[in-house]
Amino acid sequence: MEPYWLLAALPLGAAIWLWPMPGRLLVGLRIAVMTLLVAAMASLCVRLPGRGGVVVVVADRSLSMPADAKAAHEELMRLLYEAKSPDEQIAAVSFGATAAIERGPEAAPPGELRMQVSAEASNLHDALETGLSLIGPDRPGRLLVLSDGLWSGEDPRGVVTQALARGAAIDYRMTARGCIDDLAIDRIEAPMSVTVGEAFTITAWVHSPLSQEVAYELYRGGARIASGSMPMQPGLTKLCFRDKAPRAGAGEYELRVRSKSDDGIAENNTARLLVGVEGPLPILCVYGGDAPSGLPELLKAGGLSVDVRRAPAGRWSIEDLANYSAVVLEDTPADMLPGSAKEVIAAWVRHTGSGLMMTGGKAGFGTGGYFRSVLEEIMPVTMELRREHRKLAVAIVVALDRSGSMTASVGGGRTKMDLANLGTAQVLDLLSPMDEMGVLAVDTSAHVITPLEGVKDKGLSRSKILQIASSGGGIYVFEALNTAAGMLSKAQSQTRHIILFADAADSEEPGAYRELLEKCRQSNITCSVIGLGSESDTDAALLKDVAARGGGRMYFTNSAQDLPRLFAQDTFIVARSSFVDEPTPVEAAGGLVSLTGWSPESLPNVGGYNLTYIRPEASLGAVTKDEYKAPLVASWRVGAGRVLCYTGQADGPYTGDIGSWGSVGEFFTSLARWTAGRTNPLPRNMLATQTLSDGMLSVRLLLDVEGDELPPSSLPEVTILRGSAAPHTQTLRMQWSAPDELVARVPLDSGETALATVCVNGMQATLSPVCLPYSPEFRRNDGRSGQATLESLADSTGGKERIDLSRIWRDMPAYPRFIELRPWLLLAAGLLLGLEVLQRRTRLLDRLKLPRLRLRLPRRPKRQAAPAAAVQDQSSAEQPPGEEETPVLPQKTQPPVRKTAAKAPQAQGDDDVISAMRAARQRRRAGE
Repeated sequence: MEPYWLLAALPLGAAIWLWPMPGRLLVGLRIAVMTLLVAAMASLCVRLPGRGGVVVVVADRSLSMPADAKAAHEELMRLLYEAKSPDEQIAAVSFGATAAIERGPEAAPPGELRMQVSAEASNLHDALETGLSLIGPDRPGRLLVLSDGLWSGEDPRGVVTQALARGAAIDYRMTARGCIDDLAIDRIEAPMSVTVGEAFTITAWVHSPLSQEVAYELYRGGARIASGSMPMQPGLTKLCFRDKAPRAGAGEYELRVRSKSDDGIAENNTARLLVGVEGPLPILCVYGGDAPSGLPELLKAGGLSVDVRRAPAGRWSIEDLANYSAVVLEDTPADMLPGSAKEVIAAWVRHTGSGLMMTGGKAGFGTGGYFRSVLEEIMPVTMELRREHRKLAVAIVVALDRSGSMTASVGGGRTKMDLANLGTAQVLDLLSPMDEMGVLAVDTSAHVITPLEGVKDKGLSRSKILQIASSGGGIYVFEALNTAAGMLSKAQSQTRHIILFADAADSEEPGAYRELLEKCRQSNITCSVIGLGSESDTDAALLKDVAARGGGRMYFTNSAQDLPRLFAQDTFIVARSSFVDEPTPVEAAGGLVSLTGWSPESLPNVGGYNLTYIRPEASLGAVTKDEYKAPLVASWRVGAGRVLCYTGQADGPYTGDIGSWGSVGEFFTSLARWTAGRTNPLPRNMLATQTLSDGMLSVRLLLDVEGDELPPSSLPEVTILRGSAAPHTQTLRMQWSAPDELVARVPLDSGETALATVCVNGMQATLSPVCLPYSPEFRRNDGRSGQATLESLADSTGGKERIDLSRIWRDMPAYPRFIELRPWLLLAAGLLLGLEVLQRRTRLLDRLKLPRLRLRLPRRPKRQAAPAAAVQDQSSAEQPPGEEETPVLPQKTQPPVRKTAAKAPQAQGDDDVISAMRAARQRRRAGE
């Protein structure tokens, strides 16, 4: 309604009064038109009663639900649909760790629940909020929760206020998993952090469904430290363990229980626990060879605590790296770091204030495969091949497998073939016009995509490479090698190389590859192989033999995302321009003082180094004195952490004179100590703590109210580094929860570790890592806690438990429906306006309607007219000669009346006016 438009009736009425239309009929039509227009502008509505509403089904699809819960939810939605009227609608929301809308409010039949939600949690709070958002303000609605009532994350009862504001009741249908014979670790507790050597207690409560003997084992870091068995009665039994923190870092504990009876849910028989141990953290020194070098011992002699590990060993998880202050990668190839180790290291350095130091060698930097990796992104140097520093030209032919297996998706809308194309394009980008390159696409035969020619028009070649598509079949290895060797036999360069990319599980027809590769070696043609798969695949042995006989390198990867990096790594090695293998003089730069605290008068020569380029924002500590002026020591701060690069070899054949330098120990120890140094801690008036409850991590910052307070514009932030395999970060701004306390909350998933860092005005504190004991979806369900949650939601909002789902439609509250009349009013106004125009032009209504209307219209009292005979005589006297006399109907004789000379006869409406006009016309004619 827009009632202010009714004010327009005042000026419109005045206009009709001041400028009237001729005749009452036209005036009436004009008034009707104006009235309809004003009513239309005011959005006149008719209020009618209605009961059609929306039922939003909130379906729990977490792991705590029965195995057939999804099918049961779909069946209940079908029953709801069959019981509704045509005006009523059904919406649906699925939830687990997140909530997703399955369908908006609509009257169509419900379909299958298709949205993908993580089943590792039950975020009922967000699901209810999402469901409420589907109920429009113009009609009633109810929420129907199909769940066991167990929740994680935020308390769902916080949505009650929103539901009351919407007038939406929350109904529920209890759907729970059976839990009669469930032996479970109910909870496990220990201090969040202790100091080195401090004794502490680990307490666990184990629930047994019956009287039985229960065995238990406690592990620390994979080693069993306690075990035994004890009789347990039905209910909770307390287990206590005492331990002493052996070293700084994060102590990882695992408790396992078992019994001889059947267990309904085995997932809650094992619980994890992390205990932070405060103290100086050691440095982790990683090597890639068969044995560690002398660098770790050199650092230990300098007073540093050092752990040594070969690259493939260890789990490379967040909780693993939380035991160290820095990682030193000593001449270690990138492909020796397992899984997502590179991603974990990069995120750990950037977000927790830890450090990374890399030393050079034939397996480091570009030749080690770090070009375009996540670790290069955080390094103070870059590793590209610059044309001005290239001395030898190379000729490379890339043979790509385009068999049917290359059509598999790798996420992000890309296939394996797409990433292989990107890897080939990476090779093209690294080469210069002095080089030659050709590309083959191979299935049952070899197809030349670009012939072997100088690298000149990179744009055209790149376009052709990126358009290579899979065509089915397998890859014929001999065809690929034979065609590539034939192309390279015509190359101008003396360095000739084949890069063969193949599926390690689908490589066929090797043919006489041994004889062919022997001829290639005699022609100075080498061959490397990039195998998509693992060494255990069916054709892995063939590919390894091809690489060995071809004098090249063998790369295996299960991650198609690594393909561009591996193509680039092999190109670096073939180009032989990224490692300078001759003695080189070096000199200190200004940044060395800030790293070591002292500046030597001169630095000894190095035996070789990796050619890199300093980033503009980085600090240069030492530089070579050869033609390249390349960085030898470079450092910078990235995020909250520190990264340092020493491009020479720390201990090996290319160490040079610096290895026998008297201050070499102090030099490397100073570099490692700077890398491991922590940034500024929090002010002494602040304390960061954390708690874990109901799957929610709460990070709190406690303030000294008598000290300096934070201004509201500079609220601190919390960065959460989390994940199990692939890490990711989440940054939250803390909020005031009390005059002296700020808090940030984030839900955790099972199996992941979270490492929180609190940052206040450039100062920070990294807390101990935390984790959930197990997925909250497998916690013991006594059938009462979930029921109590659902009952509380229903009681607070006017809902109820629904056994008969059809009755939910009957309980839908009535609501007023407003039907807008504007279209009909405008239509009526248009018709009347047309009628008015027609009347003014043709006076059609006077001839068709008025005779009947005249008989029914009431008349005002009028004075008596002269006798009819007198009028007739007068009319006859005024009749013009020659005209026929109009017959006059006999009229009823009126009684004689006395004449009054002072008063004239009163008009008798429209008919009297017309008669008078006719008489005047006759008199005028008579005068003529």
